[in-house]
Amino acid sequence: MEQLSLSLQTLYADLLQSAAFSSTAAASVYVQSVGARKYYYAREKHGAKRLERYLGPAEDPNVLARVEDLRATNAEAKQRRSVVSILKRAHLPAPTLVMGRVLEAVANAGLFNAGLLLVGTAAYQIYSPVLGVRLSLGATLTQDVDLAVLSLAAATSRQDTLLGILQRADPTFVPQPSLERRALPGRFRSRTGLQVELITQVRKRADEERSAPVPALAASAQSLRYLEYLMEDPVPAVALYGSGVRVLVPRPARYAVHKLIVAQVRSEARNKRAKDLEQARELLEALSVVDAGAFEDALEDALARGPRWRKAINESLKAIGYREA
Repeated sequence: MEQLSLSLQTLYADLLQSAAFSSTAAASVYVQSVGARKYYYAREKHGAKRLERYLGPAEDPNVLARVEDLRATNAEAKQRRSVVSILKRAHLPAPTLVMGRVLEAVANAGLFNAGLLLVGTAAYQIYSPVLGVRLSLGATLTQDVDLAVLSLAAATSRQDTLLGILQRADPTFVPQPSLERRALPGRFRSRTGLQVELITQVRKRADEERSAPVPALAASAQSLRYLEYLMEDPVPAVALYGSGVRVLVPRPARYAVHKLIVAQVRSEARNKRAKDLEQARELLEALSVVDAGAFEDALEDALARGPRWRKAINESLKAIGYREA
């Protein structure tokens, strides 16, 4: 497996650190005059939509200080956009335009800080610079954005619904019908075919494959087995879109082991199982080079959770040419 050059790894590490220090969304500042007085406004980009905020009168020292902060934030965002462009030109995986807008809108709404975790292939797509290796393009392609709910109390600073946030990224997003009567929507699809789904861990066996309400987002999350393992101890990362979108993703080693498990319990089409195994194999190969201990620890944790976990893991390990654990 090809490792990224030290210069690319350093650029990504700097990008992640810079994004971590950015507490507010980048915004352009402009002035409007009303008679003899001047007033400052800020224009923020949230996906495909521009949101405008009133800052206050130009003579207010607190407003002037806020304007300077926003201008500095905007300058930092411009620098990060240059770094993102360099990393993308180096052929590192990046989200599509629509997916990037979705991640940006969700991040700007504060959801990755308030209790949501990016999982699935949209998260796997981000692991290449995280691990410092090149992952195959085929294993990173997806039309789904899966968001795991770490806390059902997840909320946004603006009390937005999830649908409202997604429609900032693409106004064609609509909720998909649920099989459960009276359940809040948990899946949303855009006209381009991108699907966003909320999922969460099973809290009671009777709740498996059922929807759990997330009232703060006017949505629901499907309860899935084994997800509690994937969601433990997540890490920050940056999606290569715009000025870099700071997200929260599972630890790569836990993602790999989780894929070993779900590949054996999926009821979906065979091609999804094949993709699970391919992603697990690639991450195992990468981790054996950059952090073998992380995979061993994650595997030990999963094996200790019962014979059903061990059986699924060993069947998948055998399928990808590794010896059983």
